[in-house]
Amino acid sequence: MRTIIFSFCLFATGLISCTKENTPGNAEESLPTGTVLASGTFSSNAHPTSGTVKVIQTTEGKRFLVFENFRTDNGPDLDVWLSPNTSGNPYQAVGDLKAVTGNFFYELAASVNYSANNRVLIWCEDFSILFGNAVLQ
Repeated sequence: MRTIIFSFCLFATGLISCTKENTPGNAEESLPTGTVLASGTFSSNAHPTSGTVKVIQTTEGKRFLVFENFRTDNGPDLDVWLSPNTSGNPYQAVGDLKAVTGNFFYELAASVNYSANNRVLIWCEDFSILFGNAVLQ
């Protein structure tokens, strides 16, 4: 019986440690403003996903991927990818998903080609599952 309880505790701890917090990573910073170069609305794939995403260029020439009113299910190892399709092959990694709800952003490296890779994917690497996606237009 002790072995079963111990195994359950290890399993439950593993599940809890694989989840994202609901607090956006950029909570103390305001969202970048500037010219909207492209935008899209999230749609659900394997998990309910909603909100909008924009590529914004500031007056200083920096580009940002801005998530607004975003929401998806929690999951292990969720990443943000840009891809020309929803299969995730090929892709350009943007970063770990910062939060499962809210407003947040990523600065885009100069090498990121959001025109060729116009699908924003919320991808679970552990299970190779697409949670949701948005098409940048």
